[in-house]
Amino acid sequence: MAAAAPAAQAAEAGEPEWALLVRLFGQVQVVSSGDVIVECERSKATELIVWLGLHRERPTRGAARTALWDLDVRDATFANVVSDARRALARAILPAAGEEWIARTLTEELPLHRQVVTDAELLAARLERSRGLRSLDAIEVLRPGVDLLAGMPLAGTGYLWPDAEGITSSLVLLATAAATELANHYLLLGDVDGVFWATGQGLKVLSGHEELISLRMRAHARRGDLAGVRGEWESYERALAADSWAAAEPAAKLVALRRELLASNRALAVEGA
Repeated sequence: MAAAAPAAQAAEAGEPEWALLVRLFGQVQVVSSGDVIVECERSKATELIVWLGLHRERPTRGAARTALWDLDVRDATFANVVSDARRALARAILPAAGEEWIARTLTEELPLHRQVVTDAELLAARLERSRGLRSLDAIEVLRPGVDLLAGMPLAGTGYLWPDAEGITSSLVLLATAAATELANHYLLLGDVDGVFWATGQGLKVLSGHEELISLRMRAHARRGDLAGVRGEWESYERALAADSWAAAEPAAKLVALRRELLASNRALAVEGA
């Protein structure tokens, strides 16, 4: 996993300053800036931290309770989960004097400290900062964010509320957009290895993503590697077959791209013979 970026570099990239990071892509994990893993006694406490990180605008106790439990839960149970989450975060790194990572309030509000951030927030900040930059600068800004992509959002958690709220889909869109943007910059510079790395990161989140596959096919073609183009096509077909939600037929634009790349490279090979 990527370590925290140096403060100066992070600020330049538009990243919020952080002390604790909630990793959403791949296995859910909360870590301090010093790579100390937050260990909660209750799984619901970790889920609460994740929920708070994704609901900054209106983090109310009632909304959290409704999301995390199917049935009404006792006040004492909820209070114990909040306390467990608060203690676990403080064990990893102490908050500033007079502050709490999860604030104590006498209202319905349950705000998470601004220095507890998600990897999605860091990635979104870097993607936004990269807009309009020349490719070399955009790569420098984007790569540390794309490096955070370790797998599908909230992998293996079984949380019910992210899908119901459209959060999982939004996270996938963010990840694939950032990976695609980075890969396009690498392709513009002719850095084929960079294209493969960036698209590989995005495909960890969504295998069979059409734009990422097309970029990989173009990168192979740039090298004159027809076997690589065919290999990417076969990987795409396998991803379609494995995904019950995917379209039954390959995307028409990828079919056309495969035909175009194979034909143009064969023509070049004949001319060079």
